[in-house]
Amino acid sequence: MARRMRRCVSLLVTAAVLSVAPARALAGPWTPEPGHGYAKVWLKWLYGIGYHAGDGQTYDYGAYNELFLSGYGEVGVAPSFGLWLHAPVLQTFTLEDPRTGESETHVYPGDSTFGARWRFAKIDRFVGALEASIKPPLAPARPVQVVYGTDAGNPEIGRLRVGSGVWDVGATLLLGYAWDRVYTSASIGYLLRTDGYDDVLTWTAEIGAQLGTRWSGRLRIGGVHPIVREDLARSESPSGIGNGTRYTSIALEGEYMLVDRWYLGLTLEGGLFAVARQTGGLPVSIFVAMRF
Repeated sequence: MARRMRRCVSLLVTAAVLSVAPARALAGPWTPEPGHGYAKVWLKWLYGIGYHAGDGQTYDYGAYNELFLSGYGEVGVAPSFGLWLHAPVLQTFTLEDPRTGESETHVYPGDSTFGARWRFAKIDRFVGALEASIKPPLAPARPVQVVYGTDAGNPEIGRLRVGSGVWDVGATLLLGYAWDRVYTSASIGYLLRTDGYDDVLTWTAEIGAQLGTRWSGRLRIGGVHPIVREDLARSESPSGIGNGTRYTSIALEGEYMLVDRWYLGLTLEGGLFAVARQTGGLPVSIFVAMRF
């Protein structure tokens, strides 16, 4: 009974609201004017609750925490063209071994993503853009710790990964429309992954609004879906880093303008459904951002 209740709680928490910046801070199809841009730094904390395995089951495992310090920046370099960078500066993973009750902490920089965005259309308030990105493997590729379940016998349910070890090359189509105080945007992308990893189809749909003179917020749903073509080796890691991770998610973010062009915000995140090969839980982020 207690185990069933824990799994129910895990599913409820996993279905909770999600941050606007899961893999990176998606900026939509709008491109800064030359010399102008946007920068954001955030601290994200996650307490893992239940591991969603590739076989569709949810397993209880030892205590798991993530604490990430990340940054995102974009700048216009020419009319209708800009560059961006998403940099996981420091990633801390703490995983308990339920057999001994002891925890290990692993601290590494993450895999940064470099991108370029070209606005190919601007018709009244409608905007269309194309984006290309590349993510080289910077973090260690090998698993850093075995993940044991809390069921009888403490079976091995996966291995904690902190880096994928492969190159990712992405292409994305972005569309958006802005009213005076409300905007909406959508994207669909394809991620080519090297070294025998599944390619990935991604998508988002977002709506945001200015809620007053200083408050604003946005809501997004999105998905990450591997394109399974053959019987490749796939990862089982609570970090979700590796091959075969999939999810559909919902995101919520709110921010307050402290002074002109400076913002303080709060982000919440979690999976909505079809979550596989990553932990459940409710990541919480705080961030500072500026426009220039």
